[in-house]
Amino acid sequence: MPSNSTDYAHRQNGVAPVGTQARREAAEKLEQWKTRRVRVEFIDTDGRLRGKYVTVDKALSLGGIGLPEFFYALSVDDGAYDVPIATPDHGFPDFFALPDWSTLRQAPLEDGVAAVICDVQTKAGQPVQFDGRSALRRTCTRLAEAGFDALIGVELEFYLYRVEDAQTARPEQLPGRLRPVGHTRQTLSVHRWPDHGEFITELDAVLCAYGIEVEAFSTELGYGMLEAALSPVPPLQAADNAARFKQACKDVARRHGMIASFVAKPDMQQEGVGAHLHQSLLRDGSNVFCPEDGTSTGMSELFRHYVGGVVATAGEVSVFQCPYANSYRRLDPKFFAPVNISWGIDNRAACLRVITDSRSATRLEHRRGGADFHPYLSIAASLDGGLHGILHRIEPPQASTGAAYADTQARLFPATLREAAAALDNSALARLWYGDDFVDHYAASRVSEASTYESLRDGYVPEWELARYLEVT
Repeated sequence: MPSNSTDYAHRQNGVAPVGTQARREAAEKLEQWKTRRVRVEFIDTDGRLRGKYVTVDKALSLGGIGLPEFFYALSVDDGAYDVPIATPDHGFPDFFALPDWSTLRQAPLEDGVAAVICDVQTKAGQPVQFDGRSALRRTCTRLAEAGFDALIGVELEFYLYRVEDAQTARPEQLPGRLRPVGHTRQTLSVHRWPDHGEFITELDAVLCAYGIEVEAFSTELGYGMLEAALSPVPPLQAADNAARFKQACKDVARRHGMIASFVAKPDMQQEGVGAHLHQSLLRDGSNVFCPEDGTSTGMSELFRHYVGGVVATAGEVSVFQCPYANSYRRLDPKFFAPVNISWGIDNRAACLRVITDSRSATRLEHRRGGADFHPYLSIAASLDGGLHGILHRIEPPQASTGAAYADTQARLFPATLREAAAALDNSALARLWYGDDFVDHYAASRVSEASTYESLRDGYVPEWELARYLEVT
């Protein structure tokens, strides 16, 4: 049954869809690639890629692709978050996903398939308030109206596992059957590289096909832990690249009999995995975080105000960087995972690391987020906070030196998912930036996630507990 009346009318009239130059160029590429299906991709409430496979004609249609409103209520296990749109009162109508043709790529692991990321609109042609990609688009518009462009470099850490009996294990049994690919701890190792070299070689090829450049791959401290530093690109592209990177890791790992995991803290005896956001602002192509004299390094006044704004607002929007109950297990200063809103000059113990080693690379590194972060909303929150600081000339507090996590002058982040959801819900700035509908929806989704976590936690006997008492009681 057609999900979209505009497209259906075109079919009935036998008229080929006609559209913008971008659509026409996309049609030419799809024909050149001999494309059979287009994987139209959407960003769900948790910041992950989902999608459906449609015909080329459907992907190119003027009306877009139907997407039920209920899509934004789906939880990670396809239950429903306890959010307003999850009730039948709304009737579960369609939104419409419109391809952003700048993201069109040949799907590297699927013959005859192309992939494109979509923006989602209402029937009235307005951006959907619940959509994280639309939220970041609006942030980019605010930035442009203030006269700035931005570059974002995302560093993503993850664990790589082999799985024993993956086909027969129940989901709750799977964690006990994971075996880290690396069996020694060694950061920046060349000795460990052969453990996962073939995986990285194929992953790099897949990422190249998506147009994603990785500046550096390296091993990290945890067993089987890796890091990829994605090259800096404009904000929306950076978020798209992060979402596609995570999906590509999972796809390639599966082909090698592995699992790639971005769970923030999969093992309390191992390091957690983070997502660090490197960010700078540009005006007319020049980095405005540098001193205005054009020669020296350090922080410009504008950079100070940017940092001041991020410090002032980071707590109320931190749930975007730590969106699950497990996210808060990672937050331990001993493992460079910040618990307070500190900043410092080239200080990895601080949440916000200011890097001024060269004019071209002067930037801010935000180190709070876990690898389970929402890429679109985390980037949006940093940029909006920084822009808020610039517009209101907010000076940052005194920089932290040494053990920044012990700086008693730095405010603490929310300590749990419930606290972080409440901070967002009570944030007047977040409501100004993203709208009441968005804040109500996202905050409710995090409270629902916390409730699910608590009910599951209380409903299972942990493996360690059974092992401790099985034979001796």
